[in-house]
Amino acid sequence: MQQINHSRIPIRLQNQVLSCLRQYLSLANQFFHTEFFEPKIEYKNKGSIAGSALLNKWQIQLNRSMLIENQLLFINEVIPHELAHLITFKQYGRVKPHGPEWQYVMMTVFNCQPKRTHRFVLPSTIQKKRYRYTCQCQTHLLTTIRHNRIQNQHAKYFCKSCHALLQLDKNDSNNPQ
Repeated sequence: MQQINHSRIPIRLQNQVLSCLRQYLSLANQFFHTEFFEPKIEYKNKGSIAGSALLNKWQIQLNRSMLIENQLLFINEVIPHELAHLITFKQYGRVKPHGPEWQYVMMTVFNCQPKRTHRFVLPSTIQKKRYRYTCQCQTHLLTTIRHNRIQNQHAKYFCKSCHALLQLDKNDSNNPQ
């Protein structure tokens, strides 16, 4: 299996990102009869987060590893998603992140499905540990972040089905005792 260098993004991919960004920016400019300027693009590795829009900085951060491993599929899904957050912020102010205004920009302006989450193959560099928690009706696999929040008594999580408090499964050998 070929080892992928996740520290450098090929120029070809950077150009495809910019091309996609400019295409959707042009659609927004035409639709809203304005001139949104091009946001700054920054490449970072942020675990399983594909991208994020920094509203006040007018910036889009993209997951470098996910971009390299998923390429055009990633670009065509993440760029309009994050740009829609910026456009929504400029047009409507601070609103619910994936609320009706963002969905309107995605569907009407960009002609894209307004999906909140991605299903990209996670980079081989990300090995997520999951902690098994139980409730009255099922088993839940929680991320290390959520597990630590529970352990440090900063958060409680409840099952969406039975509404019971999630409890660490003491019988799971993978969970710390």
